[in-house]
Amino acid sequence: MEKANLKPRPSLTKEKLKNVLSSHFTAKEYMVDFSALLGSDMYVKKNDWVGVSIRLKQKQNSTLIKISGYAPSILVRMLMYGIIPILILLPKWKKLEKEVKEYIISKQFELDCDAA
Repeated sequence: MEKANLKPRPSLTKEKLKNVLSSHFTAKEYMVDFSALLGSDMYVKKNDWVGVSIRLKQKQNSTLIKISGYAPSILVRMLMYGIIPILILLPKWKKLEKEVKEYIISKQFELDCDAA
């Protein structure tokens, strides 16, 4: 799991974060949308096997964005029980987690803008 710990941004909403992420990742043909998973606000999906769930958490003195790798497809999640499939996918999840975190950190100014 990657964490982007930013300065306090009380005006940052899930919708604004999704818009900023969508502007970059849809150009790479990734899918960005809100999530129905518990503990997740949205996701970035590279394919059915590789994706990240994203949780926006506002704290009094910071804004925390948690990024966790997972398999976006329900069918894939059902099929991948066991250590071997997870070991194969874990490096790909970690790579996407890092990519999303680095993009969020690089776009801190846009996250502050109300027009996002």
